[in-house]
Amino acid sequence: MGSKLNNEILDALSENGELALKELYKILFDNPNLDLQESTKKHRVRSALYNLQQHEKIERGGDATYRVSDK
Repeated sequence: MGSKLNNEILDALSENGELALKELYKILFDNPNLDLQESTKKHRVRSALYNLQQHEKIERGGDATYRVSDK
């Protein structure tokens, strides 16, 4: 679970609190450290979000918003 994308998502949520999915996309797609292919980048982000939710690292805050889990 220590992927670079997961770490970048956790960092973005830690710095900004709760983020909408569109805001998270913008932060991650503008990040030069991530090598996301154009055709699969949204899928990879959603997959990483699901993975982080399963490991109780993040939680949904509302409609298409995410935040770091309190657990």
